[in-house]
Amino acid sequence: MYTKEEAREMRLAFWDGFKRYSKKSGRKMTSWVLKGTQIREAQLKFDCSEKEARVSLQIDHKFDESRLQVYQRFEKYRPVINDTCGEELIWNPNFYIEGFKEVSLIYYQLDGVSIYRKEQWEQIYAFFVEKMTLLEEAFLDVKDVVRLSEM
Repeated sequence: MYTKEEAREMRLAFWDGFKRYSKKSGRKMTSWVLKGTQIREAQLKFDCSEKEARVSLQIDHKFDESRLQVYQRFEKYRPVINDTCGEELIWNPNFYIEGFKEVSLIYYQLDGVSIYRKEQWEQIYAFFVEKMTLLEEAFLDVKDVVRLSEM
């Protein structure tokens, strides 16, 4: 078990390592779309915890009805997104982020890995780059039609 400070240092080292890995893979951290989706409620995210790693398109709004409307606009293009991402992409309109709130999530998940196991970091980094590349490509394919459908 780690102290709070040790856990914080470990998380910082993990994300710093991912920055270097990403750059080595030809992607600077600033080149990922992430928050620059141009859809206010949608963000592409990397997440790693004690139990799993996730790459996701997170849809978040303070009103559940609005969040679900945006999710449904993406779901309308599910065949296009799955064509790029494959069937292992998970669609969840009501995903609860522990200690946070409910969001809608379209994501890949790698189970059985931990941000606190340095020997797994390369595996997690490879997963992040491979899956975010696919999710980002799919997002960019449908972004404009999803944005237009909100008008």
